[in-house]
Amino acid sequence: MDGFDAQLLARLPLAQAVLELFDHVLDDGLCGEVFDAHRGRCYEDELTFATLVRVIRDALMLHGGSANRAIADAVDGGRLGAAPSGVYRKLGNLPPALSQAFLRRGTERLAALAADNDGGGGAARTLAACFDNLDVIVVDGKQLKKAAKRLLSTRAYTSGSLLGAKLLVALSLRSGLAVATNASEDGEGNDVPLVGGLLEQMQMLRAATTTSAATATTDTAAAAARPFLFVADRQFADLNLPELFTKGGDHFLLRCQKTLTFQGDPSRPAQCGVDEAGRAFTQAWGWIGSTEDKRQRERRRYVRRITLPRPAENDDDIILITDLLEESAYPAADLLGLYRLRWNIEQAFQQVTEVFALAKLIGASPRGIIFQGALCLLIYNMTLTIKGYVAGAGQKQASDVSTENLFYDLSRELIAWSVLGGGGGDGDGDTPSLPPPAPREAAAMRQRLQTLLGGRWNKRWLKKADKRPRKPKEKKPLPGGHASLWKLMQAARQQRAEKS
Repeated sequence: MDGFDAQLLARLPLAQAVLELFDHVLDDGLCGEVFDAHRGRCYEDELTFATLVRVIRDALMLHGGSANRAIADAVDGGRLGAAPSGVYRKLGNLPPALSQAFLRRGTERLAALAADNDGGGGAARTLAACFDNLDVIVVDGKQLKKAAKRLLSTRAYTSGSLLGAKLLVALSLRSGLAVATNASEDGEGNDVPLVGGLLEQMQMLRAATTTSAATATTDTAAAAARPFLFVADRQFADLNLPELFTKGGDHFLLRCQKTLTFQGDPSRPAQCGVDEAGRAFTQAWGWIGSTEDKRQRERRRYVRRITLPRPAENDDDIILITDLLEESAYPAADLLGLYRLRWNIEQAFQQVTEVFALAKLIGASPRGIIFQGALCLLIYNMTLTIKGYVAGAGQKQASDVSTENLFYDLSRELIAWSVLGGGGGDGDGDTPSLPPPAPREAAAMRQRLQTLLGGRWNKRWLKKADKRPRKPKEKKPLPGGHASLWKLMQAARQQRAEKS
């Protein structure tokens, strides 16, 4: 790097941190290893998988999801020698297994870089002490919507929205990271058939974590050996999935429908209690599944059922089933509180969609859309990692930092670097200068991030809280579908005058 580039990058700590973080997590070695293991019929020639990852990354982080602009910048900077159309063809042919392994392997490296404060966005701090020996994993599905109608088979349809693909995502409440995914190319597919593949991903993640922890500290090894506690919504509560969730000594906490047959254990009486909000609940022990149906009789399972009526909220009752049977070890009030944290995955999906350009799908085929979804989840994980360090610099909790505000400044710094510094080129094919290579060891990388971000804090990154929330006003349609702004203002003034 020349003097100008070095001085510029020193003034852009967020950009430097994310570039080095990408270099550490997604180096050419890891990209090549993942590609070779899961490439299917794909191959590398002029366009390598590592180059494709960086082009799509720039499209998402610098250009609001525009791959054309990212490709043009890569060609001008000498970072892409292949034809632009080759980027779309390779993106559209990446097997889903490659995208799944890409997210899992990248997150494995990220997990070792977590800051010492709350990286889980608030969930880790609110987990009850009884879950300290468990790794709580929330499972839910995400439809990737609004696929572009570019393929020949879709061009004839002028109206309606195309569902590009379906992701089933596992999010760790302790770290806040999306740790694994299983994908279906059918965007209208159900989430339940994807559970088996997702649990296989989780077992591979556990094996990798246990192997890396074998040479680490005793605390790290103990954390890696924690069983999973899977938390999921109603569609995952049937007679088949509990057996899958409990393989390998894991556990489940599932919300179920009232229609799921439950037969109480007469030897164990039901109990009553009150949750954190003062609402009364009941819990009972017994079997799910009917004894009259042969198929259900073979899959019956002994569980604890917790029922929380919600007449005041005018909402459905919360009915949970779990294989954590001991009330003394896992109080029902704590399990109800844990289920409320399931909403964290919905918030993560919203941020990934709105902040990280998943609302604009680059690929026109399901496979390309699945890869974009996996990369967006990985960028979300990286932003959470950086958020932990900047929160520590401001002596805040990571849950107090706005992911959207932080990513906005991060993107601005990356754009400044790409335009003025090593990220750009002069169009003559010159090799652009790059930031220093990131450390390969996790401990050295943590120290590097602390050096870059330890003294960087901006109060703009704090979440904005409405200290005087108002009751939302009732919405009503405009008569005729349109109206004059001036007339509406005049009518409002007249109403205020009449009231006074």
